[in-house]
Amino acid sequence: MTSVCPECACPYDGNLLCCPECGCPNERVDDQKKAALRRQAIEELTELSQTKEQLAEIETDAAMAKDNHDTARSLLRSLKRVFTRCDNFRGRSRRSEFWTFIAFNVVVSVILYIMLFSSIGRDYITISEANSDEEYWHRLINSCLSNHLFITLLIMGYLLLISLPLLSVTVRRLHDTNRSGLWVLLGIVPFFIAEPLGISPYIGLLFLAIMLLLDSAPSNKYGKLLRVKES
Repeated sequence: MTSVCPECACPYDGNLLCCPECGCPNERVDDQKKAALRRQAIEELTELSQTKEQLAEIETDAAMAKDNHDTARSLLRSLKRVFTRCDNFRGRSRRSEFWTFIAFNVVVSVILYIMLFSSIGRDYITISEANSDEEYWHRLINSCLSNHLFITLLIMGYLLLISLPLLSVTVRRLHDTNRSGLWVLLGIVPFFIAEPLGISPYIGLLFLAIMLLLDSAPSNKYGKLLRVKES
């Protein structure tokens, strides 16, 4: 490729940086260099943008992992507090502590329920053909104790394990709303008097759940209102 100098009209090799006669810069080479530099700059900017996106993704993943880890630690702390304070019926328990324990037990109960009825299997066809509720429960209990003793003992052991912590944390949650722990009887008494009165035995549980959903009351005779920042 040959270039012609615009100053002296001398032809020369187009790859040279300047005219060998007068030293005039070769504009063709300058344009090529500029285009190459632009392409290089664009490539570097693209790589930089991709690197920033990758770093942002890494930071987001790290933040999510930290949040998940902190949440898991917070849940474990709440469960630990409930079990270690199972004999304490005097203090207070925050709303988050109580409902964390309830949610945990709901999950475990569903798993045990699935395990039980998966174990019973075909026996449940015979059980479900009972003519009354009393006969249904008689057949179910008989089947569990006769043919599925292990899973039955597992469920009974779990219910015994959580009964005291559940009662104590419910009483403390009521204290946290500035109510007497005796209100816990709302979840028990209706099951004994509902049938004669012609009402649902679950009405008491409904009112009790509303109380347990209320926010903490200010410091009262059951203790101070502590707002502890989880670390």
